[in-house]
Amino acid sequence: MLRLIAFIIIVWILLLPPLFTNGACTAEFDKASSLIESNKPLLASPSAASHFLSGKAVPYTVVTAAACRKVKPRFLDQCGSGPLIYVEAPVSNKICSIYRDDATRIQLQYDEHDRLSQIAIDMKPYKSLPLPWGGFLHWAR
Repeated sequence: MLRLIAFIIIVWILLLPPLFTNGACTAEFDKASSLIESNKPLLASPSAASHFLSGKAVPYTVVTAAACRKVKPRFLDQCGSGPLIYVEAPVSNKICSIYRDDATRIQLQYDEHDRLSQIAIDMKPYKSLPLPWGGFLHWAR
């Protein structure tokens, strides 16, 4: 009986941290998103984006159109006509990186003339549990 109670307590301790993030995980996503959105002019071409991301010490990968056609990365539905810059901005909050997502993924797609044509920013969404008396209990928000 004592082991069962200890097990239940350990499980509760493991499940509680994501309930008390107070929006820190969403703030991590918003931080990465605003960095990209507020600096769009500095990301207008692949070379400018590489220079900008290197200056911010953000790790990135450049996937050329030819390399994409040869071996399409699994995170893409289809290859674009120009290069793709793929960024995985690490999440610094440990609770968020363990319980929600360890990185915010950013894709900067360029056309064949090296003009920025599409931006995609993604992170696993948080989950919400509706409470019977009203309101929600958010998990890793």
